[in-house]
Amino acid sequence: LGMHPEKINEICQTLEEEIRTQYDEPEVKIYGEDADALGGNALTSQCSATVISLLNAVPNGVQAWSKDIEGLVETSLNLGQLKADGNGLTATFSVRSSVNKDKIDLIDTLKEICDRFGGRFDSRGHYPAWEYKKDSKLREVMCRVHERMYGKRAEVMAIHAGLECGLFTEKFPGLDMVSFGPTLRGVHAPGERLDLASLDKFVALLVDLVTNYR
Repeated sequence: LGMHPEKINEICQTLEEEIRTQYDEPEVKIYGEDADALGGNALTSQCSATVISLLNAVPNGVQAWSKDIEGLVETSLNLGQLKADGNGLTATFSVRSSVNKDKIDLIDTLKEICDRFGGRFDSRGHYPAWEYKKDSKLREVMCRVHERMYGKRAEVMAIHAGLECGLFTEKFPGLDMVSFGPTLRGVHAPGERLDLASLDKFVALLVDLVTNYR
């Protein structure tokens, strides 16, 4: 293909249209360059085939939905980075689950696939899961306090992300916890902001909750 730029463009346009249609991603743009323009660093046909086989073999996206909370992703992973350099190809995945065993099983699956392709596997930055408790006395007390103070029951929600509560439950199994706080906007970004009015409500709720928790 390196000798036929027109063919490269034709393949890229076809692939671009397929991805835009199949995944409803109208902004996707795919382009190709002649191998000579890359300074001779293009992958060989055999290496390209191996990379494609690897990408087809590894799981990606949602793997399981919560059985307790409708619409909540329980276990997932995503390929965050795929880099090729003089040392080879590096694929970096982020693995998440609210069930520790499922997260470990998914990591083991990635390791097995890596071994199958003759690669080296490394796992780091583990974040323990905070598993959902169907019966939580603290959660019920908090909802009652919220309803008494503000005239409506608190909306209980769960998110597919790591929280510090997972670190606490790892050290103290069975610990009853809730996570709540003031309204934040643009979290983890330079423009992160805190709603001061919601901070006052949060403090009042926290004080009342601690006072009335039995």
